Amino acid sequence: STGVYWKPVYKVLEDSIPDVWIVNARHIKNVPGHKTDKMDSEWICKLLLAGLLKPSYIPPKEQRQLRDLTRYRNKLIQQIASEKNRMMRILEDCNIKLSSVVSN
Repeated sequence: STGVYWKPVYKVLEDSIPDVWIVNARHIKNVPGHKTDKMDSEWICKLLLAGLLKPSYIPPKEQRQLRDLTRYRNKLIQQIASEKNRMMRILEDCNIKLSSVVSN
């Protein structure tokens, strides 16, 4: 799958099925053969049985959770900095220059 669309499906399946594979769509497209929407699953099964596909690396659940928290924290820090800069620009437009007097 591409993007993040595989994540909810993977989260549901990982607890009940021991070996769930996520395969890069580019690997499937690089293998020659006629592929239509109706025969998609059959084609992927044939590629898998022939050993032409390899699973993508998916970190363990704890590591994925830690990565999500880290990304969220970085996003919050960026938003705070953006809002501070926006506020400073608005004040400077009103002829109030706080940056030379106050920090953070």
